[in-house]
Amino acid sequence: MIKTTLKILALTLSITAISVPTISLGNPMVNDQPNDLYLFQQELGGGYIKIGNQILYKGQEVKGASVSSFSYLKDGYAKDAWKVYFRGNILKDASASSFQVLTDGYTKDSWKVYFRGEPMPEASASSFQILGDHYTKDSWKVFYRGQVIKEASASSFVLVGDGYYKDSWKVFYGGQVIKDASASTFTSVGDGYYRDSWKVFYRGQVIPDASASTFKVLGDGYSRDSWKAFYFGKEIAEANASSFENLGQGYAKDRWNSYYKGQKNGQQGGTAVKVLGGGYAKDNWEVFYKNEKLKGATASSFDYIADGYANDRWEVYYQGIKITDATASSFTVLGGGYAKDRWEVFYRGQKVEDAAASSFEYLEKGYAKDRWNKYYRGEKIE
Repeated sequence: MIKTTLKILALTLSITAISVPTISLGNPMVNDQPNDLYLFQQELGGGYIKIGNQILYKGQEVKGASVSSFSYLKDGYAKDAWKVYFRGNILKDASASSFQVLTDGYTKDSWKVYFRGEPMPEASASSFQILGDHYTKDSWKVFYRGQVIKEASASSFVLVGDGYYKDSWKVFYGGQVIKDASASTFTSVGDGYYRDSWKVFYRGQVIPDASASTFKVLGDGYSRDSWKAFYFGKEIAEANASSFENLGQGYAKDRWNSYYKGQKNGQQGGTAVKVLGGGYAKDNWEVFYKNEKLKGATASSFDYIADGYANDRWEVYYQGIKITDATASSFTVLGGGYAKDRWEVFYRGQKVEDAAASSFEYLEKGYAKDRWNKYYRGEKIE
């Protein structure tokens, strides 16, 4: 009798020890002993883990989940044979058998549509479709980020481009109606600019005082009409529209001035400006790096080399900063940020200490060598 009682007690303790998770499931060792449950841990994806007879989401048990049929979908969604889960919580009334993860945070089953785990009661699952740019629609309504756009007509709602949509009467950007835009004449003119018969638009905003009839896109964010010049939809103060032109790499000019990313930089006639590359430009007297004058640089002999390096007859520059120890007459760019002259080696404008210039060569992917050492991103390695 005593033996039987002890066996029952031992069995009860054994079952209790297994069913109550009192140890850290994420550690392979607990109290210096192997954690057997850790060996059976299975990563499902998206923060879900199957371990023993439990499903966990970021360390918390997903209550009621069927371990045998549980699977991760994507974007925080998972399901088993009966339920759907979002970030570890049951998605109420969702049908596991017909549940689909779409895009842009939208999901649906045969009866309902959801956005980021929240039901969209006004959406029709059977006719629901993804348009892009966070827009969706069904046969009756248009939605943006899960919210109904009350002013939109679903039957005529279409993509125009660059985040713009329209129906037969209105134009939309970012889920909002663009006031006074004419849907029937609204069209792209390139580079993110749009116009209708009366106005010009950039990123959903009207460009004040821009002339739609004479508006012209120049490229790289620059544009003009008969009276004004613009950079990414902003008017360029003092620019002469009739002579304004895009030079490339952020630079532009008119008859009197030069500009970098919409800001005036040249003090001399704009007609003399020449873009060199790598952010450098010059006119007859001055040298510029991204709208900053290079003090002391000689324009007549200044030229861009490569990889951010440039020089004139006496000095060498890296991304607009003078390299004090470099010799212009013997300076050579090797590639991968490396360069050298007759005596020194440089990496991204900084001297590589103890490198032998005479034998130094660039290899690939940040590696280089000389006769005695190897280097990675300008640092000597063993």
